[in-house]
Amino acid sequence: MSSLGIVPELEVIEDRAVDPAAGATATAFDPVQGVLAVGHSTGSISLFAAKYTTNSQLQSGSGSPITHIQFIPGQPALVSIDEQGMLRVFDLDTLEFCFAYQVPLAPTCLGVFAGTTWVLVGTDGGRVYFVDAINGRKSDFSIGCLVKPTSPVAAVESHPVEAEKILIAYSEGTCVICDLGKASVSEKAMVLSKHRFEHPEPLNQTAQSDPWLLCAGWSPTGDRLAASYSNGVLAIFGPGSGSAPLVARTIQCPDILPKEAAMAAAARMDRKLLSISNVRWCTHPQLDRSFLAVTSGSTVKLQNYIHILGTGGRDANVKSSRDILVNDSYDIGLPLVALGTVPGESPWRNGNDGVRGLAALVGRNPHIQVLALQPDLRLKASKALPGELKWCAAPATQQFYSEGELSTALGRALAQLLVDSTLITSNSARVDADTAEPRVKDISGLCCCVESSGGLSLWCISSRRLHRCDGVDLDLRYLARLVGAEGQVSSVSMSALSGLLAIGTDTGETFISVLTSDPWASIAQNYTPFAELCRLALPYYSERPQKPQSSDSPRNTRPYSTQADMLQSKRSSAVHRSRSTSLHEGNFIRRNSKRLSSSFGTLFRRGSSASGHLKSASKQSVDANDVLNAGVLNIKAAVAGVDISPGLARPSELVASAWAEQLSRLNAEMSTMVYGLRFDAAEQQRLAGASQLNQNAQAPAADGRSSSQTHADPSQASDRQPCLHVLPFMFARFAYSSVVSVVAGHSGMVAISYTGGAIVVVDIAGQSVVLVDNINLAPNPDASVNKIFGNGIVEPATISTMAFAVDSNSSKQMLLAGTSRGHIYKYSLGDPSTPPKVVARAPTGLVEYLALEDGQTLVVGTPLSISVHPQLSAKPAAIYNLPGSNAQLVRMRIVRLSSGWRGIAAVDSQAKVILLSLPDLSEVARLTLPGDAQKLVHSADICIDDNGRIQMLGSNGRLLQTHIAARGRESEANRNARRSYFNMQLPLPPQPTRKGITSWLLGKATDPSADIDAFLGSHRRDLLSSGGRKPGAQLRAELAPLDPELPTLALNKRSRQDSKVGEIDRSLNADEFSETKDMLEKRGQQLDDVSEAVQHLSMQSEGFLKKVRAYNAEQEKKSKRFGLF
Repeated sequence: MSSLGIVPELEVIEDRAVDPAAGATATAFDPVQGVLAVGHSTGSISLFAAKYTTNSQLQSGSGSPITHIQFIPGQPALVSIDEQGMLRVFDLDTLEFCFAYQVPLAPTCLGVFAGTTWVLVGTDGGRVYFVDAINGRKSDFSIGCLVKPTSPVAAVESHPVEAEKILIAYSEGTCVICDLGKASVSEKAMVLSKHRFEHPEPLNQTAQSDPWLLCAGWSPTGDRLAASYSNGVLAIFGPGSGSAPLVARTIQCPDILPKEAAMAAAARMDRKLLSISNVRWCTHPQLDRSFLAVTSGSTVKLQNYIHILGTGGRDANVKSSRDILVNDSYDIGLPLVALGTVPGESPWRNGNDGVRGLAALVGRNPHIQVLALQPDLRLKASKALPGELKWCAAPATQQFYSEGELSTALGRALAQLLVDSTLITSNSARVDADTAEPRVKDISGLCCCVESSGGLSLWCISSRRLHRCDGVDLDLRYLARLVGAEGQVSSVSMSALSGLLAIGTDTGETFISVLTSDPWASIAQNYTPFAELCRLALPYYSERPQKPQSSDSPRNTRPYSTQADMLQSKRSSAVHRSRSTSLHEGNFIRRNSKRLSSSFGTLFRRGSSASGHLKSASKQSVDANDVLNAGVLNIKAAVAGVDISPGLARPSELVASAWAEQLSRLNAEMSTMVYGLRFDAAEQQRLAGASQLNQNAQAPAADGRSSSQTHADPSQASDRQPCLHVLPFMFARFAYSSVVSVVAGHSGMVAISYTGGAIVVVDIAGQSVVLVDNINLAPNPDASVNKIFGNGIVEPATISTMAFAVDSNSSKQMLLAGTSRGHIYKYSLGDPSTPPKVVARAPTGLVEYLALEDGQTLVVGTPLSISVHPQLSAKPAAIYNLPGSNAQLVRMRIVRLSSGWRGIAAVDSQAKVILLSLPDLSEVARLTLPGDAQKLVHSADICIDDNGRIQMLGSNGRLLQTHIAARGRESEANRNARRSYFNMQLPLPPQPTRKGITSWLLGKATDPSADIDAFLGSHRRDLLSSGGRKPGAQLRAELAPLDPELPTLALNKRSRQDSKVGEIDRSLNADEFSETKDMLEKRGQQLDDVSEAVQHLSMQSEGFLKKVRAYNAEQEKKSKRFGLF
């Protein structure tokens, strides 16, 4: 046998890392281009698009968290602002930084002038600045604070129809509508109206201070505006309403304008509704309706609920409180940081036109959660997100790749899960996704992940894109409580061919599940009630052995606690505990804890501390030099043909009769410890975690069959979408001994190895034990279960890894088991009565990897060497020793690359990827892991799939993905350089314009964007003079040779207006001018502050003077009165 395929020049390409700790801080969505932008606390911006398999990142270079992100409609530009007040513009075509502008005052909000390339920046000093994001200009014109005293700008928003109008909402409570077309006359003429709500006194008393205005926004037509306040009030103003709004309400009370209603609203104000923020007035994409989306919470910073309030038709002509109805109140369950909209097609009306979902930033380390808007204006959690964003929502603590080739049936079901219409794709991309046929061959990897929340999720790699298999989840925490288990996950194995899933814990339990489309399938023959399983758990945990802690294991400062102790403490404790919601729900406590717990599944990472049991049992694996010296002796002995039995804890030749008698008796006894599981509808739904059962999958009918089996119309049944579920159907609990490794075979068998050297093989079809052994003990017909599980054995050898295979000679199934002392055992499963035998010995101690290539060649991997044994021969045909004194192999696997080459890929502790050919083990390549992967190799949980994909799981759920590819293929950085997130061929929806009669009566142009651009650019500062470039410059250069008269609306809609704008005197030094301008702006703000302070003192002095004059007049009257006497 030889390695297949031509060996090309290879390299390790790093894909994008996913770091849940770098929380999302801002988000924006472009519905035309189908691009989602997410700002992070690290200062980077991630771009997601359906046409690319991985996300791209824009680096600000400052490391300051991103606070605001804004797309410019129809332009290849993205604007961001960080906490330091630095405004940056990025090119969406080249993904490069263009230019920056330091905002003089701390920015508080960001908006865009509809139909122009100017963005509006509100600040905490009350001033609004204007920056041209395409042409790199900063207007000298800015709007100062229009209220006294100075107040921060809470919201700034362009009118959805009349672009020259803008809404400026100040935190002190005033909403100002300005007409920029009159700004050249005077600042007073620019102000069209002011709206301020004088809150009723009872509602003022509910807040610790005067209510603050938190957010405001236009209605879809711009005839109304809504404002939210920190005392839980939502007010809607109309033309000429002034301080008296058309509607003033809370979420609970529809009208608070009458004093009695305000007092009632204040009296029954729910704590979760004390503060309302994040106002978005939107329209529905299919229905002729409009609605308000607001958030609420107990404080301004602790928002937990999203409310949808219907406001009638698309024009939102609200006249009274009767026109507003609360449609839905959605509990997000986590602290909400920000709320954005996901429009369907149009980017106009400030992103509130045709909204089909909401994007919420939630959590302590914020992540994106998308809520889809249903036709009845209710919210529903959507799973239509890229895999990277789903990973951030539920980071994993352990990962386990599946074994074997993916079956056709399972692959089709998974492919159907991957084809969905995501909320963050453009309309054209959505149509393509809906009509696309799923391809099983695109699924290259299948991975099970144990999450920190106590659940198990299924992920797959399709076309190098990370996908979460939505709905294929298992709540391990709840499952453990049902059966009365205490343990945490120590090993997981999945067969991609059969869909069999085995989960082992550190307390000896093993859960056996299967991937199936029928959640009510009957697999186990005998079922045990959950109450009985919990009763059996009491002696299981109370009689467990008290093992002394070794010097190299972590010390526990708290004693073991049993369920019996817990039940006794509950009887004597004065603390009341609520009753379980399920009658079958068992007691579940965290190991080493005396209180009821709800956590499960974070024992250790595979490949790191998971080998602690093996290290304490094998003195050879403690010191690399000892292992190397022993390995040299083993190699010499193997070459000389010496016996491979030295180091065995029992004879190499076992007595067949004693083995058969022991096996027969123990199999019968331990088969009673394999329990079948069955769940009712409520329990099945709880097991599925956050996912819901398929609507087509109904509960079993009275006759025991499911309603899907009794369906009257087979044509309708055939149209159902396949839906996978993780169905736990079997549970094994033999002895209190930690599970080291589990292996799920494709033929319906599960092998389990325990600390102490015990090994058990369970037959799923027969619900029985077919093999029991302990590699440290000789067969004994009188051996007990406790003896088999290694109790009392000093420094036992342990089975570290196992693999199912088929014997090429007998064509019967067998099990290969590698031990911590380097021996490889062969167990015959076709004839279990045949005693096991040692077929080979690894050159250097602990066996970490076993594989039978092509059914003939045994590949054995240890921390320091890899050996090949043809036909299971004791003598290795080839040995590869890892060079270097300090390096060790961390993970290895037989892979097949895209070029067709097949061999061994191994990762060592020095961040090297070693490729070895088969069967001679010649070194094909030694590659270096790129970038951050080198830092994670010592602490991460590393997995390698069959296609050469290397996945590294670090602390806090950080995921780094790399893959081996032929040299010359573009790396991620090079791909990003050639990626473009802006397509000029996509049509831009028409911008809403005012009605013709209105334009004629007002004497205003239908499209005033050119006038606005001319006014703001008449006095400007060039931000490109000191370096930088315009976004879309490369696109402009590519289009110029094609047709000089080609319209460039999508690039620079107002390029022809530049000739009408006066130019700045080029004799001035640009740097000096910019510095002087910033100083003048700051100086002007300081003068305004001083002027306001003087005015306030003057008002106070005038009041004091009036009081003195009144007092003197009163005293003079008294003196005249007494003078008469």
